[in-house]
Amino acid sequence: LILRGRMLAAVAALAAATAGATLRADALMMRRDASHLEEAMKLYSRALETAPGDLDLQLKLADAINGVMRCKTHSNTIVIDKLLDTPEHKAIWKRLGPKALELATSVQKARPNDVRAAAVYADAYMFACSAKGIIKQAMQGAASVFKANAERLIRLDSRYDSGVGYALLGCFYAVAPWPYGNLDEAARQLDKALAVARSQRNAYYVAVVAYKRGDYARAVEFFKFAQSARPGSASEQDFSDFMRRESARALRMAESELESAQRRCADADTDGSRRKSRRRA
Repeated sequence: LILRGRMLAAVAALAAATAGATLRADALMMRRDASHLEEAMKLYSRALETAPGDLDLQLKLADAINGVMRCKTHSNTIVIDKLLDTPEHKAIWKRLGPKALELATSVQKARPNDVRAAAVYADAYMFACSAKGIIKQAMQGAASVFKANAERLIRLDSRYDSGVGYALLGCFYAVAPWPYGNLDEAARQLDKALAVARSQRNAYYVAVVAYKRGDYARAVEFFKFAQSARPGSASEQDFSDFMRRESARALRMAESELESAQRRCADADTDGSRRKSRRRA
């Protein structure tokens, strides 16, 4: 009886320690920067060692790992003139992505109708694949999975995380190689995201795609908006500063392109007027 009592006490103490670590990690997840998210990741990982089959802990750990990758690699987001899959970023995705994907896959299979599980899985899949190169993976079949992940989010809850399903689908069409890439469809999907929430992420994405389509007036409008707009969710906070900086850089380029286009139009109008005058003469 004494031994049994000691065992029960040890189990209770372990459960209490696990619960305490989880609560501390939950609090750290509210402070969206890499150092706090890394600490949360460690706490969730230790808690999961004592309860390896706990789906809630698996999801929380995968979410924390995704958050660290978003903070450290600017969420591998779209920009107007390059990709963000640098060697430094690929090293981070290679180190952390597979674990996030393993955990997220486990939860997503057990909870196929859970929108949060679907969102964590979509991000984990993107990061894990990006470690090998975005375009290369898209050409090898990952593109169809990226697209399916975004469409699943829209089907489960189109308003979740400020319309993240539409945002992911729009980004997919913006950067995917042929035959998937389609800037017009990217713009349509991102307009849907913006209709759900006029958040910083959605405005920034609208601006990037507008720039790529040559709609510089719209790009200027939404790069300006993205500099002052607030993030619509915790996941947006993770790369909010980057979007603000990138919006300022891209705004200068969009304004320059807009001024050049306006000059060309003015010159064309002038030439047209001159030709009309000569014909009358």
